[in-house]
Amino acid sequence: MSVHAPKVPSMTGLRVLIGFGEAVQAPEVVFSLLAAGHDVRVFARTGAGKRLRGLPVGHPMEIVAPEKDAKAAIEGIGKAVATFQPEVLLALDDPALWLVASAAKERLVEGVLPAHATNAQAVVALDKESQITAAQAAGLTVPKTLVVRELNDLRQVDYFPAIMKPAMALVVRSGRIVKEGVRYLLSAEDVERTVATSHIDCPMLVQPLIAGVGEGVFGFATDEGVVAWSGHRRLRMMNPHGSGASACEVNPPEEAIRARIDEMMAAIGWRGPFMIELLRDMAGRQWFMELNGRMWGSLALARRNGFEYPAWAVAHALDPGFRPARIECRGEREVRHLGREVLHLMHVARGPKSDFHREGWPRFWPAVRTVLKPGRRPSFYNYDPDYPRFFIRDAWSTVRAALRPKH
Repeated sequence: MSVHAPKVPSMTGLRVLIGFGEAVQAPEVVFSLLAAGHDVRVFARTGAGKRLRGLPVGHPMEIVAPEKDAKAAIEGIGKAVATFQPEVLLALDDPALWLVASAAKERLVEGVLPAHATNAQAVVALDKESQITAAQAAGLTVPKTLVVRELNDLRQVDYFPAIMKPAMALVVRSGRIVKEGVRYLLSAEDVERTVATSHIDCPMLVQPLIAGVGEGVFGFATDEGVVAWSGHRRLRMMNPHGSGASACEVNPPEEAIRARIDEMMAAIGWRGPFMIELLRDMAGRQWFMELNGRMWGSLALARRNGFEYPAWAVAHALDPGFRPARIECRGEREVRHLGREVLHLMHVARGPKSDFHREGWPRFWPAVRTVLKPGRRPSFYNYDPDYPRFFIRDAWSTVRAALRPKH
């Protein structure tokens, strides 16, 4: 199918409000939107607006953290919209996606075009159980999954080691949004201990722990199917126990997996950019992990190769008939996040927390040599030639935030 960009109204010079500004993907989104000629402003949690200092995004519009007061945060989004009067709004992470959807229900963002998932798609973006159902229906390989609605359900688990994680990306509890943590179940004794000592008030998913390498498949869903496919493979995780990547490389998705993902996105009615997380095990099988229905952490790799997903999302918000021009993968084969690479070494030095993680745990000195390997500045996350020092400042703020005491 020939992919082309149809004639559309002017898509440059728009006022675009994005957030949260402290999201790991925020700098690359800013660079993409600035390169497209937009006027960008940012909303951020109170006290967290310094992340993008040095970029031309104005003073951050600070709002109460929804983790402290969800209602006040929703009202804060309304005030930010009233102040900046954006034409387009782009939620960058799960809390922002929930927050903007809630503000829309309160009619606080009327007249502003959303460049992110809305309505039924926003629900799917935050609901991992529904994602698993859609993935299975499309023929993607999904790990055995037990849905735990009450703790006694855990006694059905007969596969170890396993991981228990929330079915919802976040929940609202006592007027605050909360992200449930994950728990490792290494034996039947762990199950009984969890049943006896824990409490849950939202569904949890229990899946076997699978050793493998994380992969990401990215695309832009249209009425005619997905276009602008790209992908990555993780080289290193910031935390080898399981976290975002500190380094990744280009990994174009295979035709078979593209066909299944295309079917899944069509079935849920998705439009615009998306990211599918996969895990490739030692036998080469690709397991579906989750759908990221908003911008993702490794945008740097996609952008270095010409895939301007953030700018395309804004263009699509203005004109639903927008189609990205055909892209031939180019540029960097690998990108690294300087701050996360430093944190990777710190986690490696601390060592694994379980026998499952001990197997394959990175060796410290080889990890040091790999991380210290020189690289050109464009091969780093959050580097832009117009703001050459920003990626150093961002790396420092990443490390400092990780070392800051948690209250």
